[in-house]
Amino acid sequence: MQSSSPRAQRFFTKYASGYSNNPDFSRGPDLAALLDELKPGRTEEALDVATGTGFTALALAPFVKSVVGIDITEGMLQEARRIADERGSKNVTFELGDAQKLAYPNSSFDIVTTRRAAHHFDDVPAFLRGARRVIRLEGRLGVVDMSPPPGAADFTNRIEKLRDASHIRAFDQNEWGQMLNEAGFEISSERIMEESVSLGDWLYPVRGGGDEEDLVRRAWKAVPAKVSGLLKADIIDGVIRGWTKRRIVIVASPETP
Repeated sequence: MQSSSPRAQRFFTKYASGYSNNPDFSRGPDLAALLDELKPGRTEEALDVATGTGFTALALAPFVKSVVGIDITEGMLQEARRIADERGSKNVTFELGDAQKLAYPNSSFDIVTTRRAAHHFDDVPAFLRGARRVIRLEGRLGVVDMSPPPGAADFTNRIEKLRDASHIRAFDQNEWGQMLNEAGFEISSERIMEESVSLGDWLYPVRGGGDEEDLVRRAWKAVPAKVSGLLKADIIDGVIRGWTKRRIVIVASPETP
């Protein structure tokens, strides 16, 4: 598959400041749930993959010895470093890095996380294999990502790509379980979190009223009733107003030999 990195870099360079100013990314309920399930410890070292503007790395920082945040987009990392400086976070570093080619020795970290990013990865199994390699035996992997209900995945992925061409694919709960198992992980906790979103909130930071919104509205006009029901769509007189977005929060540990 052709790499999505150039598309992702263009999109996130354009909207870096928008993400850095988004309170849902900085303190959304999925972030609190991830920390609650990971139970980070003071002596532990963490790696946050596809860190974006660094909110997950910065949320981990008070609870661990050190955090490295990596991303392929320098513009996002610049925002992450600025926010870290504003917060006075001294145990966090941000580096350019590819989620699918983790450039760290075996068993380097106690915790590896990726939040709201895996749907941009060309090869999620490659990321999971890399994470398994760099996580210490007693460590944990924490994943948060959009996760459509079975039966609504095709439509969900279609509208996500209309909004953001760097979107690759969001996986349902069963698919995540299979990929983690094949990569050598055992799931220790798993949550599905639902959030009602308006069309405008979902589009952000993409500008409303543009081509993206027009294409998404057209897609919703043709959506099958079954899919509309699965997504709990709010449609009035044929006009989409919002729907329910699902995220999965998973913590997994390396399988014992």
